[in-house]
Amino acid sequence: MSAKRKILWFAASAQFSDEKIKSTGTWLIAMGNAITETTDIELYNVTYGNVKSITQKNANNVTQWLIPYKEKRNYKKASKKLISFVKKINNEIKPDLIHVWGTENGLVSALTEAKIQIPILLEIQGLLFSIARNYYGGLSYNDLLRCIGLKEILRPKNHPYFVRKEFANRGRYETLLIQQMENISVQSDWVDSIIKSLSPKSNIFKAGIMLRSEFYEAPIWEYQKNSQTINIFTSCSAAIPYKGLQVIFDAIALLKNKYPNIRLNIGGGIQIKKKYGFIREGYTSWLLRKAKKLGIADSISWLGKLNANEMIGEMHKSSLVVVPSFVETYCLFMAESMMVGVPIVASFAGALPQLAEHGKSALYFPTGDHWSCAQQIERIITDQELVKKMSVEARNTAFQRNDQTKVLQNQLDIYNEIIGAL
Repeated sequence: MSAKRKILWFAASAQFSDEKIKSTGTWLIAMGNAITETTDIELYNVTYGNVKSITQKNANNVTQWLIPYKEKRNYKKASKKLISFVKKINNEIKPDLIHVWGTENGLVSALTEAKIQIPILLEIQGLLFSIARNYYGGLSYNDLLRCIGLKEILRPKNHPYFVRKEFANRGRYETLLIQQMENISVQSDWVDSIIKSLSPKSNIFKAGIMLRSEFYEAPIWEYQKNSQTINIFTSCSAAIPYKGLQVIFDAIALLKNKYPNIRLNIGGGIQIKKKYGFIREGYTSWLLRKAKKLGIADSISWLGKLNANEMIGEMHKSSLVVVPSFVETYCLFMAESMMVGVPIVASFAGALPQLAEHGKSALYFPTGDHWSCAQQIERIITDQELVKKMSVEARNTAFQRNDQTKVLQNQLDIYNEIIGAL
């Protein structure tokens, strides 16, 4: 009987837990759970957590260590403590392969400085330099000035200008990192073309995305024939201009007079309500002022972070979802929406066009073009037959692309090829 393979993950945004998660990294948790439940792989995970020192916190058959968030700042040069920890667990575990999830993963520098000699697979999740180029999401110079609030006065680095600058700085380091990697995994053809240009000598693997089990089990979305309200659902992980909420605001404003019962429901991590000790981001305040100026403030609901079942519930009561991003290397939210079968309007940005076919499984609009966005929303509102066909096609596409068995086997094949297993 052959020994179990040991895979060590460095996944900055995925913390395994027994609780229903509402944060980023949800698909990594789904993949990790599938690996531990159906294979003979021993999975280990290193991630960030709200801890004061490196802490072991196992969950779901995964041996896991949490690194203090403060270590994220050291993305170019890891602390001596972190380097020592990486050497220690490497010697104790003796993994067959280390899988690093994301170029934005600040733990990579610890691996580099620890001079780990086993195979490393770098998974591309977000490309920082491409985000830097699109970070402002079409905001004008005057818009950026209006994003200066108390938080930005107290800590200027919170302003979109300095955040974009940090993305650009880290993007330069990211480029060097990619060029050093022998094995790289990508999730879309768009990213594949970029990586091949940056690092033509690297071994590039095509990875799949595994969704949370709730989305595979969800009943298909149904057309709401007698609904009195046109609910539009979108989700945004944080107050980030390149996610394009301002585009939907402008589109809703164009449609409001004709469809006074239209509503926009926004899920995600944007904090609206001011609590003790909390100062809202200037960009968020700018969005709220923009909504008020456009006359749509009362037509917007801020839902906060949602777990899988809550997201599915929102999708089922919605007429459509909108994905208005200016750049995406994949888009988990769109993949999940397709699995449920809710009609989708999406921008023609990054990897988004690869996920669906225009006019068949989604409707696309030119990135940043709120006029076209509004037009595509209206097509869904008014064309019942188109909507029903798109729903079925989107769900079929998602089931084929995100099939759990195929995605898992593809991941195992990548591991086997790198490790050299038969």
